[in-house]
Amino acid sequence: MVEKNETNLNSLELFAESKFFFDLLLKSSVQVSHVVARTYVNGSWTQFSGHDFCAHLARAVDYWLDLFPLEKIEPGQSVILLSRNTYNSFVSSIAAILCGLDVMFAPLQMSKSDIAWCVNYFKGVAIVTDMDELSKHLDGFSIPVISVAQAAWAPQDKHPEPGLLKLYREKKLSRAENNSIDPNSPWHKVKPGRFSFVSFGHDGFQKPEILSLDAMVITAQNFLIHAEIPKNIYWKSLELMVPSTPFVHISKICVLLRNGILGFPNHSADWETNLRILRPTFLFVSSPELTQVCNFVEEVIKRKNIDYRLNLSTKLDKLNQILSSSKVKIPENTFNFIKRTLRVGARTLAGSVFLKESVEDLRFVVHGLAPAQESHVAILEKLGIPVLETYGTTQAAGILSSNNFHTPHLNTIGTPLPHVSFRLGHQSILEYRISLSAFRNYGKWEETGDVAQMTPYGFIITGRKRHLFVTLGGVVVSPARLEQLLKEDEMIADACVIGDKLPYLSALIILNHDAFSSYRIFQQKIKDHIQEVIAKINETLPRNVTIKKFVILEKPFTEANGEKLSNGEINRLKIQETCSAAIASLYS
Repeated sequence: MVEKNETNLNSLELFAESKFFFDLLLKSSVQVSHVVARTYVNGSWTQFSGHDFCAHLARAVDYWLDLFPLEKIEPGQSVILLSRNTYNSFVSSIAAILCGLDVMFAPLQMSKSDIAWCVNYFKGVAIVTDMDELSKHLDGFSIPVISVAQAAWAPQDKHPEPGLLKLYREKKLSRAENNSIDPNSPWHKVKPGRFSFVSFGHDGFQKPEILSLDAMVITAQNFLIHAEIPKNIYWKSLELMVPSTPFVHISKICVLLRNGILGFPNHSADWETNLRILRPTFLFVSSPELTQVCNFVEEVIKRKNIDYRLNLSTKLDKLNQILSSSKVKIPENTFNFIKRTLRVGARTLAGSVFLKESVEDLRFVVHGLAPAQESHVAILEKLGIPVLETYGTTQAAGILSSNNFHTPHLNTIGTPLPHVSFRLGHQSILEYRISLSAFRNYGKWEETGDVAQMTPYGFIITGRKRHLFVTLGGVVVSPARLEQLLKEDEMIADACVIGDKLPYLSALIILNHDAFSSYRIFQQKIKDHIQEVIAKINETLPRNVTIKKFVILEKPFTEANGEKLSNGEINRLKIQETCSAAIASLYS
């Protein structure tokens, strides 16, 4: 009798944190003729239906079970995945989850010691990569290193669906009161795996996070509700980012929820070729990918000589800025209508010929992981393509808040998703609370570590808690906010503000390549320009926290020297060490 109760308990708990995810797979599996994924590999592109996708998952599950039989898989064991965003890595990771293995999506820049730590912490049973060049260097580990780079998938695959998905289908369709799982089934104790993430900084690793499957799906669902994307936009993606953060995975789940098409690029081909073949209607990007998009658009602008059209749309930009200003107060519905009209006007001015040559189907961009550059947002706005800023943390599945399609605002993180609440805590630290049990620590207020300010259109992040410092006058300063303002000038590539426990603020300036090339010839002219930039910033600051001095450095901050972290942020402690002489000259 005890054994029967235990079996019933297992049947209830088996899919407790993955029902939404398995519902999504079931919906895909019945799409026999509908295209779900498009890949571009070795000069040719292929389309797969939802039925093909589930058959590919089943083949990959069989492969995993040949390596790790079900009876030997233990809860919490993980596959360590170092990959680009390819169809091979996508299928391999989901298949591992369907075998009861967690998947730890590792950053590509990790050292061998970092990987070894992850293998130990996450109970790694295999290291998987879709890069042959990387797999050759992953030696010396106690677990196998598997390359999936050469895995091939065929359309119209007839392989039976994965065992765990079949079991879920049977239990979902069953009307029996006793919905327990047959104890003789090899799957009756196999709980689906989870998503795992970790990031490494100059002070060691940050807290690793393990997310349930449903937490990812719920976040994607609520983003779709919140963002108010027009229903007439057909969702086609181009998966650019490395899948080492949960934000990247929300893109793929959104496509599946919207019955769209996942686009997996050929990483050995150029951006233009991938864009023309996969033709995305949206992109999930961080700053490097947004730069890539905008550089391509600017190339086409020069190639097609249509500056006059974009100059006309500049007038629309100015009107956008006026509307976005907190000085203008108009009803929200009127505001949304004007924004939509301006976007249609910008797209019309750009012209169908130009759009066809550059970003024909692209309708919007979802940006995350760091603030977007103003110049990049302006380029896309001229084409009627809004950039939706998002904000999130790993433990919240990547997105806590976002702007929406009709009213995107530069530098604001927007408003919280339906399952999230925000408040400003001590020293204006932004705190959040999640209301759904699929997330760990739900119902509790958690610090984001970011200092924020409330605006009529959402929160603005002004700095990091750990980056706050106090001047000798006792004023609390957020240097990250000042650095962001400095970098908005096209001549400044990077900056570091100094002033902790010092009488005033100063700045270390890194010029961009073009500006630095002419620095020795026009040294005073460039210094005067930097001084003007700082003067404009100082006008927005209290008199006791203005930037008094600056110095232009000859070498950029680099990750190799430890002056930059892998996420692109500067390492202040290291910069104070490597630039100690320059800093001393500012306070002599």
